[in-house]
Amino acid sequence: MTRRLFLALPAVALFALTAGAADENPIVTLVKSKVKDKTKPFAMTVTFKVKAGGEKAFEAAFAPCLKATRKEPGNRVYQLNRDLDEARVYTMYEQFKDVAAVEEHAKAKYVEALLMAIGPLLDGDPKVKVYEVVE
Repeated sequence: MTRRLFLALPAVALFALTAGAADENPIVTLVKSKVKDKTKPFAMTVTFKVKAGGEKAFEAAFAPCLKATRKEPGNRVYQLNRDLDEARVYTMYEQFKDVAAVEEHAKAKYVEALLMAIGPLLDGDPKVKVYEVVE
């Protein structure tokens, strides 16, 4: 059975940078709370609504992270998608081989740079869903 979760995280929490080694990325915390078998693949979507006129800057901010993440050994899919009906809405589809892979991903400098860049471009809170991969 596919398990889904819809959660609107406050933008402040989602984009908070870790203040210390003990702090964990809120998305990683969410994934760990939902994925039962931490050694199996899982997927998630993060839907963003961008402020009017911020679309090009949003896409440009994602470009380096897209390229780098796709090279991570634990990444299976990392794709930014733009809604054809609502041009200011983007959905990021991510799939990782296990929870440890997303933990490593969240620590990357290019992820930190991405979060810093897109935070001011957002119009509202991102929406996160976590999925079980059925293989």
